[in-house]
Amino acid sequence: MFDANVKRFFNRLLLIFYIISFLLLCQTIERIFAKAPDTAKIVLSATPNGDWDILLMNPDGSEQTNLTNNAALDYYPAWSPTGEQILFSSDRDRFQGSLDLYLMDADGRNVRRVFGKSKERVAAVWSPDGTQIAYCAREQGQSVLYIGTIDGRKEERVAFGCGPAWSPDGTEIAFITGLPGMRIAILNVETHRQKFLFPPEAQPSWMEKVAWSPAGDRLAFSWLHRVPLKDFLETQTIYTLNRDGGDLKQIVPEAGLRAVNPMWSPDGSVLFYQQLIMDKALAKKRWQIFRVAAIAGEPVEVGPSGWYSLGDWFDPAFALPVSPQPQLLTTIWGEVKKNP
Repeated sequence: MFDANVKRFFNRLLLIFYIISFLLLCQTIERIFAKAPDTAKIVLSATPNGDWDILLMNPDGSEQTNLTNNAALDYYPAWSPTGEQILFSSDRDRFQGSLDLYLMDADGRNVRRVFGKSKERVAAVWSPDGTQIAYCAREQGQSVLYIGTIDGRKEERVAFGCGPAWSPDGTEIAFITGLPGMRIAILNVETHRQKFLFPPEAQPSWMEKVAWSPAGDRLAFSWLHRVPLKDFLETQTIYTLNRDGGDLKQIVPEAGLRAVNPMWSPDGSVLFYQQLIMDKALAKKRWQIFRVAAIAGEPVEVGPSGWYSLGDWFDPAFALPVSPQPQLLTTIWGEVKKNP
């Protein structure tokens, strides 16, 4: 009788082991076969059902697909370098609470948290070799810049500021720091040393979202610098400058409402951004996507009417054909991305 009970017990353990092994195998297979888009896709946040979800669309604004379709707030999406995964912020595990970082496959499946220990993390971007991420956390009322590993095992506080953008060669991170005179700062990823890029001297200004050009020679950003700031909010618009801080150019005129959140096309010829417009049907302002030549020109509205927040652009023609390896030098990865 004792032997029979022991046998049944071990049989149950064996069955549980097989079930767990099968589930882990299915999960592994699902991750192995995560597939990047075959054509150029922009990932963004929008409110198709009243909630902020992560959507895909073509660069012309067509074929919008809701990836998350979740009642929570899903925001700040960013492509992995190979286009197989999307990193984003969400409050889904603490509904109506603070945001944290999540990963999902390019088709919206296999959603999982990046870090085990929960805290507010937003505006994440990938390193060019795909092994690390930079993101913003909120600590004691201040915005703090972190670098962490994509497996969630390590994170390190590196600076005060937010809105990180990783340089194409992987050696630097541009970000916004300082109040009331916000400035663009450049962080050396290896040494963690910082230097201020623009404006040359601190002054009352407001900045949002800095973005490296694919070649790494220019930066795009939104800037409000007319004082008092509160009286000139709608003059915030899109600028570019050289990597050394020179050759400042205003890309979008101040004639319209506020323009923010610039994003480069993979070939560096076009800038996308979002701008407030007056929706006559709704009798209120809303965010709409526009595109303009990177050397300035006439802006063109992109996509149907809606509430939008730009994320990231992936084009398989400008991506490496294989998944990044930990031993791959970020400088090599950056050079290949600049010269496909």
